Amino acid sequence: MDISIETDKLMETYSFRIPEITKNSIEKMSRSQKNNLNRRLLIEISRAIHDSNFDPELYLKTGE
Repeated sequence: MDISIETDKLMETYSFRIPEITKNSIEKMSRSQKNNLNRRLLIEISRAIHDSNFDPELYLKTGE
């Protein structure tokens, strides 16, 4: 997944729980692999926010 995106400066931290085996695997990744993982997570978070705001009436009903 090589999606070029622009973002504001990354200033906030958000954490979530993962299994220890996953954490250990992430720690073994190279810097470029970690950067790619971070970019993919940002995209998935953006997609989840977009989906949570989805309103099908915008596409199925006129403003009348």
